[in-house]
Order: sequence, then structure tokens, then C-alpha cells
Amino acid sequence: MFQKNEFKAEVVRRGLTLEKVAVQMGIDAATLHRKMNGSSDFYRSEIEKIIEMMGLSGDDVLRIFFAA
Repeated sequence: MFQKNEFKAEVVRRGLTLEKVAVQMGIDAATLHRKMNGSSDFYRSEIEKIIEMMGLSGDDVLRIFFAA
């Protein structure tokens, strides 16, 4: 299950904004917000872009995107 607060904290830690993340992902900010709120799912390719742009570790990815 996606952990919205963990994701937002990582965005801030890395000096980004949600709008910048959306642009770098190639999606609209509203689309990112829908994905974060669970109205839409993240595609694998989107998660891969986030990992690359934010430099997330494997533990970060598990904590944010696949927490129980």
C-alpha cells in the first residue's frame, strides 16, 4: 500500500515539490495527486522514474510503495 506521508516527506527531504515531481514524471500535478490519494495506481514505469529522480534506496521503495 502506498504511503502518502512517507512519499511527501521524501520529496521535501530531497528539496523537491510535488509539482516538480509530476513534471519530471511527465504527468499533470492533478494526476500525481490522484495517484497519491489512491484514486489511480502508479504504473511501474512511473515508480521507476521516481526512484531514479529521487535516488531512492530499495528500503525507501518498499517503505513508500509496498508497505503492509
